[in-house]
Amino acid sequence: MIFLLLFNGLIRVVVMAQSPADTSFLWQPGYFDIHHINTGRGNSTFFIFPDGTTLLLDAGDLNPSPFLRKNAPLKVAPARPNASRTAGEWIAEYVRQTMPAGQPPRLDYLLVSHFHGDHYGDLTERAKPTTGQDYQRTGITDVGDRLSVGTIIDRGYPAYDFPTNLRQFYGGDGSTFLNYVAFVEAKVKQGSTAEVLRAGSDQQIVLRQKPADFPAFRVRAVKVNGTIWTGTGDQTRTQFTADSVLDRQGKFNENPLCMALLFSYGPFDYFTGADNTGLRGFGLPHWFDTETPMAKAVGSVDAMTLNHHGNRDATNDTFLQTLNPRVAIQQNWCSDQPGQEVMHRLGSTGQKRDVFALHLLPETLAYLGPWLRNSYRSTEGHVLIRVLPGGQQFWVGTLDDTRPELRIVRWLGPYSAN
Repeated sequence: MIFLLLFNGLIRVVVMAQSPADTSFLWQPGYFDIHHINTGRGNSTFFIFPDGTTLLLDAGDLNPSPFLRKNAPLKVAPARPNASRTAGEWIAEYVRQTMPAGQPPRLDYLLVSHFHGDHYGDLTERAKPTTGQDYQRTGITDVGDRLSVGTIIDRGYPAYDFPTNLRQFYGGDGSTFLNYVAFVEAKVKQGSTAEVLRAGSDQQIVLRQKPADFPAFRVRAVKVNGTIWTGTGDQTRTQFTADSVLDRQGKFNENPLCMALLFSYGPFDYFTGADNTGLRGFGLPHWFDTETPMAKAVGSVDAMTLNHHGNRDATNDTFLQTLNPRVAIQQNWCSDQPGQEVMHRLGSTGQKRDVFALHLLPETLAYLGPWLRNSYRSTEGHVLIRVLPGGQQFWVGTLDDTRPELRIVRWLGPYSAN
């Protein structure tokens, strides 16, 4: 407890004297805002592009009960701001509070990085049916039923056949995946569009309102399934095929199939790779390390999220040293995140690096010990990266995640983009 008080006090001293050009969490034209939302139930990131175009990447709503039964004695983060609503409801409310002034609460893009409950929802007894539709609300389908959606992008539409027939593999009664597919089909009938992410492309996710005003802004699809951008034009390479990821029982690991994205605004670069893996050796096949080929394509960035919540099978040394971010965001929800070796890599590469975690549990703080002070600047709260017009500078703000009404707790910065 004494350590926690000292740590929190240190952070206040460091940042309270700092403030960005605008101390509000509200977006202004020319800003590129990246909101890492903490619900305690998985990943969700809300982007507001410089012209007001909006994108939501993932909306996790993990069911803690089966996870805890299978993985005891691990602990799961508390629901934020509280458990009175579902994670999807809270994410939709967060979007409403942060939408650009004068714009209706609309998602121009809704992306699903891969098909795990902490990224797109789990069907539970809390999932409510949608009137007149064949799907229930959980995670992505919950948010997408509460907000208008333009384009849905995932790793499989429309065939959903990599690395096998996903309708069969993830099928059965109470299937979250089939529930999601029913949601996509219903939205398309209502006027939304749906697409599979095109690795290598920087023309799929674009500014929808005033593209001519911000020619230095772009979004590059770095990876989807086994296809990875090479770093040259829109060229790609194959990291693995469908056959290579299926085991003898026809099963596979969803995490290495995740999408990854690179957002650029002038000199500023931000990478996010969901649950992509980077562990080498230990009997794992060569293709399991998706991070090393991505690193070769992406190069250095200013900010990034830790792959797989900071778990020990990701953020390998080559990946971290190549991307070399000044700021890293850990979207975590479990007591074993981050892996201790990942934390040590974050603080021992010779590069000053500021890490912001959405929620480190007491058990996590205890096993990490005082070494986390080398890197971690915040261990609780929503995290907003605000890139100022032109992309030369950015700030990092933490927001209170314990109450429904959003408010900035502190800012850290400015950081210079390279």
